[in-house]
Amino acid sequence: MNAIQRKTLLGEMLEELVQRGYGEISVDRAREVAGVSGEEFRAEFGGKDECLFAAYEQLSEEVVQVAGGGCESGGPWPDRVRVGLVALLEELAARPRMAQALTRSFPGIRPAAYERYVALLSRFEPFVHEGREYSGLGDELPGEVELLAVGAAEAIIFGEVDAGRTKGLPAMMPEILFSVLVPFLGPDRAAEEMRTAAAAT
Repeated sequence: MNAIQRKTLLGEMLEELVQRGYGEISVDRAREVAGVSGEEFRAEFGGKDECLFAAYEQLSEEVVQVAGGGCESGGPWPDRVRVGLVALLEELAARPRMAQALTRSFPGIRPAAYERYVALLSRFEPFVHEGREYSGLGDELPGEVELLAVGAAEAIIFGEVDAGRTKGLPAMMPEILFSVLVPFLGPDRAAEEMRTAAAAT
C-alpha cells in the first residue's frame, strides 16, 4: 500500500462512517476505491476500528496544520488568530462531510473515540496561549482560559455542523473570533476586533 492509497483509504473510511454509520461501514467498498487488497488492509490496520482511528488522526493533523499555518502569519495576536480561524472555517466549509466526521460521527462511536476528539481540541490551545500576554493580565487570567476560548469556538462550530450549515461557517468568522478573544480581552476589546474583522470580509 503506497502513501496515496493509504490516504485515499482513510478518507473513504470516514466517508463510509458519515454516510452509513458505524454499524454499516463497508471496508470492502473503501478498499476498492483505494485499490487496496484485503491482505494489504489487514497487514496495515488489522481491522475496521484501527483504520478508523488512523483516519481520524490523519484528518485531525490536516485540520490542525491548516489552522496553525494561519496562526503563524505576521501581525498582532488577534490578527493571527483571525487568519488561522479563517483558514480553519474555510477548510471545514469546503469539506462538510469531513467536518461531520471530525466533530460528530467519529467522536460518537464510543468513549475512546470521543477522547480523541477532546485531544484534538487541546491541540488548538497553544494557538491562543499568547493571548495571556497580549491581554496584559498574564497569570491573573484563569488557568483554564485557553480551554474556555477553544471551547467557545468549538461549541459554535459543532452546532453549525450538526445543523447541516457547515458551508456557512466562514460567514460566522467575526462572531467566532469574538468568542475566542473575549476570555482574554474582555467584551469591549473583543467586540472591536470583531467589528474590524467583519468590515474586512
